[in-house]
Amino acid sequence: MTRSIRYLCFGLIVGSVGIVYALPPAEGALLDGLMGGVEESLGKKADEKGERLIIGNFYQAERPDSHAPIGVMQDHTHNKGEFMFTYRYMYMYMDKMRNGTDNLSSNDVLKDFAVTPKNMTTQMHMFSAMYGLNDTITLMAMLPYVMKEMEHQNRAGVNFTTNSSGFGDTKLAALWRLYAFETPSIGSHRFHLNTGVSLPTGDINPTDNTPLGNNSLLPYPMRLGSGTVDLLPGLTYTGVRNNVSWGFQALGTVRLGYNQQGYKEGNQYKVNSWGAYRWADWISTSARLNWQQWYNIKREDGQLQTTVGPAQIPLVPTADPDRQGGQRLDLMGGVNILFPEFMGLENHLNVEAGAPIYQYLDGPQLKQAWSFWVGWQMVM
Repeated sequence: MTRSIRYLCFGLIVGSVGIVYALPPAEGALLDGLMGGVEESLGKKADEKGERLIIGNFYQAERPDSHAPIGVMQDHTHNKGEFMFTYRYMYMYMDKMRNGTDNLSSNDVLKDFAVTPKNMTTQMHMFSAMYGLNDTITLMAMLPYVMKEMEHQNRAGVNFTTNSSGFGDTKLAALWRLYAFETPSIGSHRFHLNTGVSLPTGDINPTDNTPLGNNSLLPYPMRLGSGTVDLLPGLTYTGVRNNVSWGFQALGTVRLGYNQQGYKEGNQYKVNSWGAYRWADWISTSARLNWQQWYNIKREDGQLQTTVGPAQIPLVPTADPDRQGGQRLDLMGGVNILFPEFMGLENHLNVEAGAPIYQYLDGPQLKQAWSFWVGWQMVM
């Protein structure tokens, strides 16, 4: 099942990039020719039902479910001149080791390594802004502040903790509205391309004190960025009918070149599918499935210590570039709350939490236990 999902996601992403480069430069007629046949076909079907096909953006900030669950980004486009500011907080907890789908004890890992991770927490404060450049293109920028902490145990039974924190990689994106239509019988439907780039503003040389010495270079999972410029292509679809809304999104992270330390992180692909129900004008609940796959690191950081002692025992799994990949399916549940309009501003409070229902790791690696998201979105 995961292979077919991966191929679907890859096809959508590659197709998205191809469409973007094939689009004519004139913004006013950007998609008219591309979607004209679709509009004509839908119009005929609407006429047969005695309905009128309406073309437009259909973004409605006054619905609590006008945005996807807070763990999904770049899920909608804005009307011309609209701003949206978002603050997100994410907490993720990882606990116990896994190889493939098999759980491992600390003793299992210490048979082959001098040190094993025991648990890890990741916290992110994400600040983003969106702006409707026109009714076709929405611009987005996001900067995270990241805090990581990992607890370890060595063969002598000594526990120690490492920390890293700082700004992560900056993401810039343009969301291109492909098509949006609405009829009374089928509701409203929106399609847009996600095109973006990630800039290497996150630290890839974090250090901390360890039993090996002070200011030791930390391994790959403790780093705050990729160190490379990355492409962020994707495709998003959302729909609304009466009190029900839903969506689908496929996104990729494609690494360009190698960073200054001589390695590059593996590409990453994500597929999100969600549904929400509006219980009242001010509240909705949601359920979401999030599948993602990430690949092992290519080459390695030559400055990172990977063995210890005269016998050259492998130091820790997190320092091995061939033990960083994996795939995971998460099940998430959320609540979106819409507050009364204040001074022309629409305010949304969104919460989401969940846990993996499937994990396959190129381990030994720490497995994810659960994650929690909360966010505030303000539209003006």
